Amino acid sequence: MMPPLLFTGFKNSPFPLSLKHALLAFCLLFGVGQCTDLLAASGGLRVAVTTDEIQFRWDSGVHGSVCITRLPLATNQLTADPAETESLKSVVVWQGEASQLSAMIPRFEGSLDRLFAKYRLCSEGGKEALGTPQYVTDFSALPRGKSTLGAGASKKGITCLLDEADGVALGSAQVNENIDIGGLLDIQSVGTKAQFIYEGRVIGLRPASVALLDKHLKAAHQNRQRVTGILLNNVHANTPTSSPLVHPLTDPARVPLGPSAFNTATEEGIFYYRAIIHWLAERYTREDAAFGLLSGLVIGNEMQSHWSWYHLGNVDPKIVIREYSAALRVADLATRSIHEHFSIYVSLEHHWLMSASEDPTKGFSGLEAISEIQRIATEGGNFPWALAFHPYPQNLFKAEFWKDRSAPLRFDAPRITFHNLEVLPAFLGQPEFLFEGKVRAIALTEQGFHCSEDEGGETQQAAAFALAWKKVQALPGIESFLYHRHVDHPHEGGLHLGLRAHDGSSNVNGIGRKRAIWSVFQSAGTAHEDSAFAFALPIVGRTDWDNVISSKFDPPRTRFHETENVIFDFIQKRDSALKENVQNVVRKMVGPEDEVQRPGLLQHPMPKGLGRLSFKVEIPPEKEGDSLLLFEALLNHEKSTGARFAVEVDGKEVFAKNLKAEEKVSAEISLNPWRGQRVTICWIVDALKDPGYDWSTWVAPRIVLRKGDRSTDVAILRSIPRP
Repeated sequence: MMPPLLFTGFKNSPFPLSLKHALLAFCLLFGVGQCTDLLAASGGLRVAVTTDEIQFRWDSGVHGSVCITRLPLATNQLTADPAETESLKSVVVWQGEASQLSAMIPRFEGSLDRLFAKYRLCSEGGKEALGTPQYVTDFSALPRGKSTLGAGASKKGITCLLDEADGVALGSAQVNENIDIGGLLDIQSVGTKAQFIYEGRVIGLRPASVALLDKHLKAAHQNRQRVTGILLNNVHANTPTSSPLVHPLTDPARVPLGPSAFNTATEEGIFYYRAIIHWLAERYTREDAAFGLLSGLVIGNEMQSHWSWYHLGNVDPKIVIREYSAALRVADLATRSIHEHFSIYVSLEHHWLMSASEDPTKGFSGLEAISEIQRIATEGGNFPWALAFHPYPQNLFKAEFWKDRSAPLRFDAPRITFHNLEVLPAFLGQPEFLFEGKVRAIALTEQGFHCSEDEGGETQQAAAFALAWKKVQALPGIESFLYHRHVDHPHEGGLHLGLRAHDGSSNVNGIGRKRAIWSVFQSAGTAHEDSAFAFALPIVGRTDWDNVISSKFDPPRTRFHETENVIFDFIQKRDSALKENVQNVVRKMVGPEDEVQRPGLLQHPMPKGLGRLSFKVEIPPEKEGDSLLLFEALLNHEKSTGARFAVEVDGKEVFAKNLKAEEKVSAEISLNPWRGQRVTICWIVDALKDPGYDWSTWVAPRIVLRKGDRSTDVAILRSIPRP
């Protein structure tokens, strides 16, 4: 699998703001570990499964006549409005008196397995919900597999292994396996040669794909290698939109690379998704390992950079996280009902508090993803998701991650790379992220170091691996380090990440010569490790390998302002502006590299006269709320001799300030006097005779709409607890 695309844009990506989210942020900030339980509001309903029954229990605080309703798993949610959850068709499956404190229903309704549903406790007749929908979370009564599936193996592994003998020679104890569900399922052919029956329906399989998967997993098992599956849904331009594997929000014609979201929106999509996962878990967790073993599945790839790696179209982050959370939950139900130790992983790349994309409909922060996934999981009944993380260096073409400035030792780090890797298990070690009192497993399933063509490039690549390995070994919460990749891929954007070079042939899998990293990798985890790694110490700036992990973190710095209610973004609309007497107007990211930088409009003035940038804007009427113009004025260069900043609304000056070099002021201006009107908002800069270095920048200029109590809209340090 290819590493993340290289992006240069950043974005300020706060979480959706509401009283509920503000409370969650407060809880995380002050370490109140039980707040997420309070927010779950399940009505005390717990759901268990046995071979023949679905069993319910609830708290004694519920009184009177009650019922339990069943809701389908398919989200049917194509917008960001959470209220659509309530419109899903529900069916009453049990009714009685709350004093019973428990109930049961048959597990199967004909061939339908009621395990795959969510249940809600309601008042009599389903008139009033007494909590949020809950999923089966107790599988203890089922006869499940209990083998280790390779757990406890050495952390050392390789992705995209092209030669089994070479993998054995390297001492690789772990490998990955990309599993494309569309490549396995044959849902179009009639009378397929390979098939299985699931919930009474015949599901077709592609024999060649099954045989190849068997071959890879059996070979890994014979070589005593633990296998982590990467579950993918590759959609291409010729994939029919009518396919139940295609999410309704995914347009095959626009998918840039192939990996796309699983179809969790329709009943048919959910059926095929859970069917293939159930088949994988049954076939590859057998005690006799007849077809090989899978230890778990990574669900999709790098979901927070969804445009490229989990394509769902241009959509709000809340939709992506909701649909992805549904995919996680179904995978948990389908696998934990079969094997006790089968792992389901969330897939994230190295952007943590920042995003790989400046477009919020194409990507968002990893911290936003992981916090919202956990909130949704807790609300529906917590389950043991794990994390598959990709801590590439901040610049994929520079192996020296120990110089990564955007990866500080803070919970609000813009990125998490190997430089600050210890932040990740520390963050997940907080009470609100635990599962049954235990820290969630972390697998490093795709990351590597580029070998530059400069002199010493191979040595630097090898040194990067040595330091990364030492850090991983010192972090018990990390279960695996699958180095990406075995051999360079000629179509990987110019990256040379391999332990071996490509052989230069037309064969994309051509295996070339060993690089210096090959022998260093081979020595990792052996008695020869320290002697083989000694060369790396002066390169990475160390004298020994002691204390490679820091336990002391800096306090968080980043504060965000709301973006959920932005009704006009001047940066996004900059091409529509009327420009007068300005040298140039460009989008520029501002702020220190070790913080999440913010977008700004750099408006460079001419030597004489006022530089003006004018926008036509519709101000909402009074009934919609308070309209506010928010921005920071920044003179963004140390050598500037000063400049004047001003803002006018329909010719009326509402802001004016002379700034010195590197000076910054914040402003919040009410636009209520112009409610319901179409106005001209003009941003004005004056060079004050000397335009040299006058990098006059309007930081995050926007109009927001505030409704009701603005206490929930003020700047808040969200979901960034103090270490």
